[in-house]
Amino acid sequence: MIHMPAGEFVMGEGDDAHSVYVDACYVAEHPVTNSAYQRFVEATERTPPRHWSRGQWQPVLGDHPVVNVSWHDAVAYCRWLTGVTGQVHRLLTEAEWEKAARGPEGHTYPWGSDFDDARCNCWEAGIGRTTRVDAFPSGSSPYGVMDMCGNVWEWCSTLYAAYPYCAGDGREDLEAAGWRVLRGGSWYDAEWGARAARRLSSDPGQASHNTGFRVGREP
Repeated sequence: MIHMPAGEFVMGEGDDAHSVYVDACYVAEHPVTNSAYQRFVEATERTPPRHWSRGQWQPVLGDHPVVNVSWHDAVAYCRWLTGVTGQVHRLLTEAEWEKAARGPEGHTYPWGSDFDDARCNCWEAGIGRTTRVDAFPSGSSPYGVMDMCGNVWEWCSTLYAAYPYCAGDGREDLEAAGWRVLRGGSWYDAEWGARAARRLSSDPGQASHNTGFRVGREP
């Protein structure tokens, strides 16, 4: 887990750009992997991702990000991890995720302003599948967080709603109905879909072959 200090940053881009204050928190250096998610499945008897064979991932994919998990699965994982560790783990808010990806300077991509397919697993890299979560260290964000561009889309806690972002307007209510935010792009997306400010949303009950998640932790 990487400490991200409190402070303001510019969220969004173009006409949507606005300043948002984010409290300090910890951000997982990598998305949740298949091997980590299997421990959760075994401990809770939760239904495993549908592509796992006989309820288990292929051994060669242990350090790849887990996919085919819904938002509800991701929230359940965080609650389980909280119980196991005694520390509060949760999904990142949309604002926390973007700050972790862009840094205080507001980079277009985690590493800077110019796209570079040698720094991430996006369509232009031509890999065509997930990669290890530590495969692109040169693509890490200013805080040292990896895979914020490409590999898998990542669920955030946040309901998809219009900007400006305001954590207190109900969009961070985990019990509210509505589609939830996805961030980061995936191996299947071109660079325009993997910008640090790019937003997507999905039904929280849906699971996709290119969607996973990352955890945060309270200070």
